[in-house]
Amino acid sequence: MSRDVAEVRLLDKPLVNKAFILFAALTWGISFTTMKGLVSEMPVFYLLAVRYAMATVVMALWVRERLLRERGRRTMLLGLALGATGFGAYATQTVGLSMTTPGKNAFLTACYCVMVPFLSWAFGQGRPGARHVLAAVVCVCGIGLVAADGGLPLNRGDVLSLSCGVFYASQFVILSKWGAGVDALVATTWQFAVMAACAATTSWLFEGTYVPPMPTVSDVATMLYLAIVCSCMCFGLLNHAMTRVDPAEGSILSALEAPFGVFNSVLVYHELVTPRLLAGFALIFCAVVMSEAGEELLNRLRQSRTQPVTH
Repeated sequence: MSRDVAEVRLLDKPLVNKAFILFAALTWGISFTTMKGLVSEMPVFYLLAVRYAMATVVMALWVRERLLRERGRRTMLLGLALGATGFGAYATQTVGLSMTTPGKNAFLTACYCVMVPFLSWAFGQGRPGARHVLAAVVCVCGIGLVAADGGLPLNRGDVLSLSCGVFYASQFVILSKWGAGVDALVATTWQFAVMAACAATTSWLFEGTYVPPMPTVSDVATMLYLAIVCSCMCFGLLNHAMTRVDPAEGSILSALEAPFGVFNSVLVYHELVTPRLLAGFALIFCAVVMSEAGEELLNRLRQSRTQPVTH
């Protein structure tokens, strides 16, 4: 067996791909505190412009041959749509992060999983099932507990974090409706380019002329981590892995980004997690699992009950 064939077979193994999804979830969970530190040092949109400009260059070099081949209008339009919604998502998430804690930001952002079925319905892709409605109710209860922990109503950072979920949900709907048959990595390259352009324009219009100080080694390392690891690597691994694992298992592993974010926030940011806040996080996570994998889990439970017991 040749080395190339062995590598392809290894990359197709479910366990390897589950590890890819877990890596992406862990990396993005850790990045909440990383971004929290950066937004206290530089303007939000300047930060996003630099991050995604770097990600665009790295991604373009990674898929340069495919980028030259795949120049169809459909791929570019998909990249434009993903870039616009992606910019909206990261803008609201990052501005929201500057006004709330990393843990709250992580879990309120994760509500996008519950929003997807309803947004898909609005685009004519099928009516939400009973489990989706139940998941939405549970999610709203969880959000209520998170909000009540800091005093009602929700603060601006929490509202922006929730708004971010609408943009993320829009991305999933766009991909499911128009992403079939399109090279995902090429579309992602266009997405990063659009996000960088939108962030740079917004920074120029609203943040004025920002002259950054001489970057330290730590600053450069952090930006490289966000651009290469959190953006290019995680998106690439997730796009590859999600087509090779059970959707229910994949979605649950991906949703672990939120608890990873809280755990890291407690360790690094010293965020105080009260019992009420913890209960809210737990309800939101249950709602995500219920919405994404509820039917599959129920089917497996029914199958296990109907199988004969052997001795």
